[in-house]
This record gives sequence, structure tokens and C-alpha cells, in this order.
Amino acid sequence: MDLREPIKISTLGEALGALLDDQSGNLDLEVTHFSTAELAQAGAFTFINDAKKWPLLEQSHCTCVLAPSALKEKVEKNDLGKTWLFSKNVDLAARDIKQKFFFQTPYQSHWQGIHPTAVVGEGSSIDDSATLGPHAVVGKNCKIGKGTFIGANACIEDDVTIGEHTTIHPLAYVGHHCLIGNHCEIKPNAVIGSEGFGYAHDHLGNHYRIPHTGRVILKDHVHIGAGSAVDRGTITDSIIGEGTKIDNHVHCGHNFVIGKNGLITGQVVVAGSTTIGDNFICGGHTAITGHIQVADNVQVAGFSGVAKSVERPGAYGGYPLQPVKDSLRTRQNLLHLTEMRRSIKKLMKKVFPEES
Repeated sequence: MDLREPIKISTLGEALGALLDDQSGNLDLEVTHFSTAELAQAGAFTFINDAKKWPLLEQSHCTCVLAPSALKEKVEKNDLGKTWLFSKNVDLAARDIKQKFFFQTPYQSHWQGIHPTAVVGEGSSIDDSATLGPHAVVGKNCKIGKGTFIGANACIEDDVTIGEHTTIHPLAYVGHHCLIGNHCEIKPNAVIGSEGFGYAHDHLGNHYRIPHTGRVILKDHVHIGAGSAVDRGTITDSIIGEGTKIDNHVHCGHNFVIGKNGLITGQVVVAGSTTIGDNFICGGHTAITGHIQVADNVQVAGFSGVAKSVERPGAYGGYPLQPVKDSLRTRQNLLHLTEMRRSIKKLMKKVFPEES
């Protein structure tokens, strides 16, 4: 994506602050766009986060490269005619430059204030700096904080509180009485505060839906991906801790609790009444059963099944869940089961011929 105006490389370096470890080359040169190394043309800013990608730079036409500090010596020995910014955290530094100069996320449309087609219920308080896009709906007695953006066709039901500088993307839904913190992001078609899957049953096998009166509480800096569903509690609240990021197409059942700074990737299912600690990382297509506890600092590999409580920090995988190294060995061994079975059968015939 191109800049509206060229910008000096020295300005990029200054903006990095403590993330900038060193720099070399002509800092007065200007860049006009952000690009990958292999596609870069003159005026491009690019980055590499791995020394293995060095060959890409030898053929690249980019003007400025953000590179790991460990490559400074290699750069000094191989003058590629480029300007260099060095950082010990290239990914974060590249993110900061892109966010500040090229493209801001979360994306918000050009609408300002309350669009004429938006609907606001009685008793709702909306900060003057907040935005409601076309056909957005805000129910009764809601509170919308400073700088918050609610996109087109989003629906906020009654008695919802949304903090400051939060983005509710178009077509998202937030159910009644939910509490959304500051700097949160709810992406398109996400559902926050849907009624959980809870039923009472009679002797004839009929199912009767149980009213869910708990809320969903998203603490500050929580992100919810597109198409994800976060159920409200039956009586107590469903809670997602500060800084936790949830990918697209994730389902969290009623009464669950997830701690701070979690990372949960696509198509994970967390069943109801499960409590997960801080710094939880979970790979995609993983199922976590209900009514269990998961300790702080647990990582679970993709395509796993968590069927009982995890009491110790560490990396796990597979089903049944094992330490991840054991899980990888188990998966590898599965490829040889058929051959092993044939070998054992032949061996049994030789050892016990009378039983064959």
C-alpha cells in the first residue's frame, strides 16, 4: 500500500524509538510503499525477520530494509546499496511502522458521528466522539464510550456498555447486558452474548430452553475474530481476560472463563463452565471439554482434545492429551501400526505355531 506522500527513512527510525537498535546508509532517502522483499521496487520499505531470507535482498530493488540486529555484520561486509534499520524485534518494529505510516488497523470507515440511518434506543448515552455507521442499531440504556466505532448493520442490544476506542465491525452482534472493555475489537459476523446451549428435559424426552441471565464480559484489549460465537453465562458471567485474542470461527460455551493474554486460533471449541488460565495458546481444530480447569502458561497443539483438567504449565498435544513431544511420537508411530501388526502376527506364528 502506497503512502500519500513520500517519507524520509530517518523519520521511520525515529518513530521506532527503543525498538531501533542501529541504522546505516542514506537516511535522507524517501520511501513510498510497503512491500515484500521479492516484489519490492525502488522506493519500497521491506523487512526480513530471518537470516535465511538474505538471498531475497540480493535481488530486491527495495530502498530500505528493516532487519534483525544479528545481521549488522553481514550488512557491513555486503554492501547491497540499501538503507538499513536494525531491531532485535523485527516483527514488532515492522508492525509499528506499518501501523503508523501505511495502514491502521482496525480499519474504520470514513463515517463520523451518528449516521442518519442508525437507530439509538431510549436512555442510551453515546459519546460525541463515537461513530455509528449506516443502519447500526443500539438498544435502550446502552453506554458507548469515547472514540468507539460501531460499523454498518451492527446490532447492540439493550443495556450494553462498551468502553473507549473499541471497534465493533459491520454485521457484528452484541447481546443484552454485555460489558465490552476499552480498545477491544469485534470483527464481522461475530456474536457476543448469544444464549448458551442449555436445556431442561422431561420424562418424554422433550427439551426446554433455560433462560441465560449471565453476561459476557470482555476485558480491555480483547479481539474476537469474524464468525466467532461467545455465549453468555447461564447465571454467572462468561469472561475473557485482558489482552486475549480469539481467531475466526471459534466457539466459547456458557460460563467459561479465559485468562489474560491468550491466543486461540481458528475453529477451537471451548465447552461450557471451563476455566482457562493466563497466557493460554491453542492451535486450531482443538476441542476443550466442559467443567475442567486449565493452568496458566499452557500451550495446546492443533487438532488436539482436552478431556480433563491440565494442572501444570507446559506444551501438550494429541488425544488423549500428552506432553507435546510424546504426542508427536505417538502420531508418528500411528503410521507404522499396520506394518507392526503384520510383523507381530508373523512373530506369533513362529513362537506359538500350535495356536496359529
